Amino acid sequence: MEYYYKSHQTKAIQFESIDAEIFIGRMVQHILPKWFQRVRYYGLQSTASFKKWFEIIARIAGDLVDAMVTFVNRLTYANFFEEVAERNPFKCPHCGEIMELTRLFHPLRGFFYDIFAPG
Repeated sequence: MEYYYKSHQTKAIQFESIDAEIFIGRMVQHILPKWFQRVRYYGLQSTASFKKWFEIIARIAGDLVDAMVTFVNRLTYANFFEEVAERNPFKCPHCGEIMELTRLFHPLRGFFYDIFAPG
């Protein structure tokens, strides 16, 4: 079987000769499943809308990402827990020293985190 297509890399028409089974396999992957709705040329995914709104969306997304990074870097688990429960979860209730996580144990599965276990 012989067919042609426009190459995305060279922007030129390319001719190709392959078996019919390979051609059908390449074409079938473009068929949508039953009841699947393709929304490609509407809303922000349409070329005109995307070009129009891209800079605004990028600026807003950049601001949100910057805010999220600042929030994540600012607040650790211990700080968050301390704000909510008013106590540090890593502080030993007996001696007051900061504890280090060495093992996690599940009643049915046993230890699933153990820094002392071999490799």
